[in-house]
Amino acid sequence: MRSHLGFCGLALVLALGCGSSGTDSPQTGAQGGGGQAQASAGRGSGGGQNAAGAQSAGGAPGAGGAQSVAGAQSAGGAQSAGGAPSTAGGGSSNLGGASSRAGAGGALPAAGMGGLSAGGSTAGGAAGQSGGAAGATSSGGSGGDGAYQPCAGSSPCKVLPFGDSITYGVNDEGNGGYRGPLLASAVAAGQKLTFTGSLSNGPSTVSGQTFPKNNEGHSGWGISRVNPNSGGNAGIINVIPSPAFNSGNGGVPNIILLHIGTNDQGSFTAAQISSDLSGLIDKVTTSAPNALLVVAQIIPLGYGDNSVIKTYNQAIPGIVQQRAAAGKHVALVDMNTGFNAATMLGSDKVHPNTSGYTFMAGRWYAAIKDFLPK
Repeated sequence: MRSHLGFCGLALVLALGCGSSGTDSPQTGAQGGGGQAQASAGRGSGGGQNAAGAQSAGGAPGAGGAQSVAGAQSAGGAQSAGGAPSTAGGGSSNLGGASSRAGAGGALPAAGMGGLSAGGSTAGGAAGQSGGAAGATSSGGSGGDGAYQPCAGSSPCKVLPFGDSITYGVNDEGNGGYRGPLLASAVAAGQKLTFTGSLSNGPSTVSGQTFPKNNEGHSGWGISRVNPNSGGNAGIINVIPSPAFNSGNGGVPNIILLHIGTNDQGSFTAAQISSDLSGLIDKVTTSAPNALLVVAQIIPLGYGDNSVIKTYNQAIPGIVQQRAAAGKHVALVDMNTGFNAATMLGSDKVHPNTSGYTFMAGRWYAAIKDFLPK
């Protein structure tokens, strides 16, 4: 279930790089290109436009008002290629959909759009207005009048790893897949994070702390259809809201990390998988309206042409942006770009090895680090 994204990040999405192709067999595989946000040089799909409307050079929103897909802001406050806000113009965008003040009062997120980007592009879904009138500028999502904070009032922040065997960590169970290095990054930064979900696996400790083993990584499952690897189960859509959000499994999460589609790609068309993803996102955002849902463009498979994954990945930014424009807290992360199938997958050419999972952890962490409490 990996695919390559045709464009890197939405102005409301956690765009962590443009995707190369990638899928995995029974489990879902995240793709990521080194964890960098947005397209290099801050260009979005189509050269600095955002999916709903390119920003003007002076920071005024274009016909859709959203920032560029790559997260670049106005000329006075463009983000750096890695997604971190540049110092020029004081223009980091506000991760809650509150407008950022990039450049001379210009600013940003398109009305109703809220996605988050790895180094400080907008996220969250609230409509932003130019000049910051709709909310205070927040650097990297930290507090500021009305800025969206999914982890507010929850310490540690509750994070749900959601997907298939790649989420479970197959091929690197000793580290819990990407979950081990993701927790280690948070610990190193003095941040508080725990995992939720109805399944449990992983190491006993990470960085000297007890490892929270909960997750919702169902091996072989797809989104919402039975496939040859799913054992008759019709997809992870059926664990929302129960058992995934049950109180005994950690309750409703603050942040949800979704990497899914690898197991669907061998049996269904990209159009079918994209439609199923839309339905899953709608169900998750309805069941957990205050949580931030981070949707990954999936990692590539180590065999075949990955054509279904590529087409699927190309559809994901539009799906995410549409929900973000409607005020949903949905963001995009590119797990495909930079993911080297030759060196980052195990011998089955489906599941990441330690290097691959570490890569994924870096992408996830870049996307959520600004929301994690200390």
